[in-house]
Amino acid sequence: MRNLLIFFLILTLFSCKSKTELKEVQVLFSPSFLYPTKFTIDIENKTIEQYTYQDGYYVKEWIDSTTYKEHRKDTLIIHFQKSYPIDDKILNEFLNKLKRSHLDSTIKHREPMLDGIAFRISKINKAKDTISLTSNFTRRNEKTQIEYKILDSFFDLAYKTIKDYDGICGIENIQDYFSYGLPIKKVNEKLLEYRVWGSISGCREDNAEFLTLLKNLPIDKPVIFDLRNGSISYCLNEVLEEYSQKREIYIYGDKSALSSKEIMDEIKLAEKNGEVLSELRKQAYETHKIIYENWKNNKKIKSFLTKEEIIKTIANSGACCTTPQI
Repeated sequence: MRNLLIFFLILTLFSCKSKTELKEVQVLFSPSFLYPTKFTIDIENKTIEQYTYQDGYYVKEWIDSTTYKEHRKDTLIIHFQKSYPIDDKILNEFLNKLKRSHLDSTIKHREPMLDGIAFRISKINKAKDTISLTSNFTRRNEKTQIEYKILDSFFDLAYKTIKDYDGICGIENIQDYFSYGLPIKKVNEKLLEYRVWGSISGCREDNAEFLTLLKNLPIDKPVIFDLRNGSISYCLNEVLEEYSQKREIYIYGDKSALSSKEIMDEIKLAEKNGEVLSELRKQAYETHKIIYENWKNNKKIKSFLTKEEIIKTIANSGACCTTPQI
């Protein structure tokens, strides 16, 4: 009888422990100007799912030629959904850091916000009990220690696991809302390349860290800057022009130039196909032509639309290299 009681006690304890074991971690980001994205880290299956969506949209009901009302349509639209396997070591590192963050009870951190990002980090056990941190704090300081302990470990896991280019861009766009310093990372060493993954704003006096990076670039080999998912303010053009004379700097993927070129090509194709262009489209063409030509005709900065153009230019100069795309 005594052995039977011990057996049932052990069985009960095991059952309770099993139910309280962590099943998944969800990280939901709701940024201004971007669609919400939820990351689900499945502990048992060792995967992370990236899911970007909107749960509705607005349609206009015109009352007359100048006024209208907007109505919301509750319709789920999925913009991106993909799952990736997580390496055991990377998952264990994340879980250990999550444990050290001491997210042991539900917490809400809120402050007045116009534009920014709200996010929720949820620990869900096998009994579907949930502990969450809900916050819109973005600055790294004493008040946000728990936020950044978890965010740092999450972004580390995400970048080490997600290799899809669109997925990486989604992570970068979210991370740009937080305090992660100069949004530039080295992505290749052999042919030295830096990726600008966020917005570098302001002018010379506002960007000491960026100037230090430029000063420390080698003078004896080419350096590439990837702007496909980032931007450098036009106020810093004079800085880039200055250092382009001192270093062999190449830049590609400027979104303004790419967008203007695409719009120009679309309008030219429409005209070629016999479409009668409205005055508005003609004006749009001329506006984007100015933007594109100003970019193209700046001879002080070696700017290209694609990386392939840079590789070809470097190869023709006698310093032929190849580098993997990210």
